[in-house]
Amino acid sequence: MKSILIDILLNNNLCVLSTCKNNIPNSSLMQYICDSRCTKIYMLTLKESTKYDNIINNSNVSLLIDTRIHNNKQQIQAATLYGEASILDDKSVSKNIIGQLSNKHESLLNLASDINVCVVEITIKSALLLENVDKSSIISFDQD
Repeated sequence: MKSILIDILLNNNLCVLSTCKNNIPNSSLMQYICDSRCTKIYMLTLKESTKYDNIINNSNVSLLIDTRIHNNKQQIQAATLYGEASILDDKSVSKNIIGQLSNKHESLLNLASDINVCVVEITIKSALLLENVDKSSIISFDQD
C-alpha cells in the first residue's frame, strides 16, 4: 500500500492543503515537492497569508492528492495525508527548497521571488489511501 501512496505523491504536483485556526478551516490549492523518502512535503506561502497564520497557531494539517489529472477515465486514486506543518527557519535550506519548487513549477516563480515567501514543511504522520470508492487503507509513517 505504501508503494501506491509514494507513486501518487511522486507523480502528482497539486494538492489541497487544509489548515485550521480557532475552529475555522481553510483550504488552499498548492503545488508541492516531496523529500527523497516521501515523508515530508514542501510548499511555498507568504508570511501574510491565512495558511501561514493558521500553521503558526495550529500545526495539524491535512492534504488531499488525487490522480484525476493522470487517470481521466481510469480508476481514480486519492490520498489524504495527515501531518504536522512548520515554517522552515533555516535560510540556506529554505533557499534550496524554494529553488527546487520554482524549477519544478514555473508558475511559482513570482511567488518564489517575493521577499515574504517562506517554505512550509509538512511531516507526514499517517495517510488514508483510497484505491476505489469501496477500498481504503490507513498507512502509518514511522518517524526515524
